[in-house]
Amino acid sequence: MPDYQRFDAVACDFPRPSAPLLPVLRWADLSFGSGTVAPALIDGTAVRHFARGRYAMHAACQAGGIGPGTVLLAPSYHCRTMIDPALALGGTVLFYDVDSDLTPRVDSIRALLAPRDHGIKALVLPHYFGFEQPPALMAAVSAVCRHHGIMLIEDCSHAWQVAAKRAQTGQANADHVLMASPCKFFGCEDGGVLWANPALFPITPPAKPGLLREIKAFKTAWSRNRAARAIAADAVPRDPTLRGQDIFERHDQPSPSYERAMENKNSLALSRWVMRRTRLAPLVEQRRQHYRQWLEAVAGARGGQALMPDLPDDCAPYMFPITIAQPDPVFYQLKQAGMPIFRWDDMAVSSCTVARNYRLHLLHLPCHQALSAQQMTWMTALVSKALA
Repeated sequence: MPDYQRFDAVACDFPRPSAPLLPVLRWADLSFGSGTVAPALIDGTAVRHFARGRYAMHAACQAGGIGPGTVLLAPSYHCRTMIDPALALGGTVLFYDVDSDLTPRVDSIRALLAPRDHGIKALVLPHYFGFEQPPALMAAVSAVCRHHGIMLIEDCSHAWQVAAKRAQTGQANADHVLMASPCKFFGCEDGGVLWANPALFPITPPAKPGLLREIKAFKTAWSRNRAARAIAADAVPRDPTLRGQDIFERHDQPSPSYERAMENKNSLALSRWVMRRTRLAPLVEQRRQHYRQWLEAVAGARGGQALMPDLPDDCAPYMFPITIAQPDPVFYQLKQAGMPIFRWDDMAVSSCTVARNYRLHLLHLPCHQALSAQQMTWMTALVSKALA
């Protein structure tokens, strides 16, 4: 039964973020011309759509044989929704170590697989923040999985472009699947994708959402678009002494973010339409430009540094990851100012020193395409000042 360490921010009374953390629907991102070709990851025969990436992960774990008495291997640095599906299926989770660059420790994976009765059925390997794991490392992990007869689940929640490359150039097989989370990349309201050998899919496809849900999603997308266009401004000052607390828990149930009723729900037709119509090249370039702005803003900062300072030519970044020396007070200062920040501070406890450190010291800062020039200027100035 896993132990969890969860940051409870209720006492902090943080204001609403003054800029969007995730992309929103923008008409300028869409193409309404004829002849738009849907990539294999959207309409291919090896694809199933779900309401969220976590439910695509649930289907992947099912395909891998995760259930009572079985084990999923997952990275020690993780969000809760990465492991929720295995727990929802009645399985348990063991955690392999990661290095400071978030590459998996293959020696740690081999050690966990060494016992003859390990019960491990599948392994999750994520591409963090849109950065593809090195090909040699992918090959090594894949070879270990094949040797032990376990399924490799490639987690492309942060890396839609990596998933698209796999779907366009590869062939789905019985021991390697991937899942993706398009709502982190496109301006759509929901979406989760499983790319796998069709023989691994359940006989019954995910249930389609009704008209009412589609209408509500369109209204939500419209309101989020209007809110996202607001010029960022400092939030109303709150009590600077307020602090959250760490809570230790032990249980074998999914987190509150996991809804069992949504496990077999399809994504919105609106979301799939947005995915098909989005112009990818300018979207990717905008993300890369924002990422480079972040690199310039934190260069030479004493209180933090970019985790991934080199931006590969084929990378479409999801967020800008930065390690900070002093979560207290930096994290609190930024949140109180209305800065949109994410961090994985609700995590299963493991022996990995990197994961334990990154839980509070690694911030995820937005760099998506819907951020305006004014919002980027405001955010980069705010972070630069906090880390000076």
